[in-house]
This record gives sequence, structure tokens and C-alpha cells, in this order.
Amino acid sequence: MNWTPSAHVFGGGILAAEMSDVKAVEMLYKILMLAHPRRAAPMSPDLERIRRALAGPELPDGKPAGKQAAVALVLAGEAADLHVCLIRRAEHEPDRWSGHVALPGGRVDASDPSIRAAAIRETREEVGLRLDGAPYLGALGTMPVSAAGQPTGMSLSSFVFHFGDMLERFTLSDEVAEAFWVPLRHLLDPKNAARRPTLRDGVSLDRPAVVYQGHYIWGLTYRVLTMFFEQMQLRIARPD
Repeated sequence: MNWTPSAHVFGGGILAAEMSDVKAVEMLYKILMLAHPRRAAPMSPDLERIRRALAGPELPDGKPAGKQAAVALVLAGEAADLHVCLIRRAEHEPDRWSGHVALPGGRVDASDPSIRAAAIRETREEVGLRLDGAPYLGALGTMPVSAAGQPTGMSLSSFVFHFGDMLERFTLSDEVAEAFWVPLRHLLDPKNAARRPTLRDGVSLDRPAVVYQGHYIWGLTYRVLTMFFEQMQLRIARPD
């Protein structure tokens, strides 16, 4: 007797084959994810967490003994979605950090009553933000400043402020090409990590960086932000 399979038998066989393929793909995906897990972006620290983390001993804040610079980490925005003010320096030939993304700040002048006062003054001059009445959250450690891998003999101190819930507009000086409010969550997200090639003594080196709107946040600014996040046991985005 000749037996001709019905259409529903064919359909059932095709469906079973398709289901088998789907299961195989799902199993392959699970294996790949175990071998190469995606790193989730850490949760951005809120204002209270930052306040607690910076509540330790204060840096000495008198007149500097040697060459000293100061920067301000100006935070603003909602307490659970804070942003930090960064600038891109204007292009000036003698400036070794010309065109770099940086925190507002600069050298401590003889007329500055303290190192923190210099950070407040420089922030006002560069981006028009007045920190005199802004809540001061604390300081980070002092670090040596180098350029092209060579010590400059200058030290850098960093001070953290909360400017308020609003992301205020900037008033830029001639020293600043642009300024922007960068979400802290952006700086923590691994997918924003990159390497910034730089030349030293004729050798090309790749430096860790975070990319924001096509700009590399690297070098000294990256080091200060790394120190800031470490206070909360967080890790700034870093390339593998």
C-alpha cells in the first residue's frame, strides 16, 4: 500500500526542525555570554553617597609651599542623576594642554587666600559659575602634575562642589572653547571607554580615556575623575 504523508505531517516536521534550530541558537548565545559577559554600567552615585564618601579628613588649604594648581569638580542636576562640568580648552600654541578636555581650574595665584579659593576663582573666570555659596562636598588627594611623562614640579588639588539641581548655562572666557555638563553615568559606562593615542619621544602610546560627544577625556582629567569615583568604590570606564 502506498502511503502519502499529509500536509500536517510535513508541517509538524518542519516546525520541529525550526524549534530545534532555535534551541541550538539559544544554547550558543548562552555559551557566548558565559565566555564574554557584557559589563553592566554601575549605578551613578547620588549626592548623599558622594557627600558621605568625601566626609573624611580635609586637605590642608592654606597658601601653597610650591607651584600649585587647583581644579573644581562642579556637580549639578538631580541628586540621583548628577552631571559634572567639563571644559575644552581653547587652542593656544604655548599651552601644553591646548585643546584638551579638562576640569575648570588653573594655577594658584599669589593673591589667592587659599588653594580652594583658586579653584573657585578659576571656575568663575572660565565658565561663569559662582561657587562661593555652593555647598562644598570635600576634597580629593593632591597629585603631581606631569607633561609628556616628565614631572613639572607642580601639584594639583581637586575640590568637589554641588552647584544645585539645575544645569546652568555657561559664560565662557577666551581660554575655553566650550563647556558641557557630562552625566556621571556616562563616565561609568564601559561602552564609552576608549584609547587615546599620544606620542612620547617618538613612540605612540595608547592612554585610557572616555569619549563624550567625540571628545577624549584622558590624561590628568581622567586621573582626577578616577580618584573621584574610587572614593565611592566605583570604577571609571576603562578599555579592556
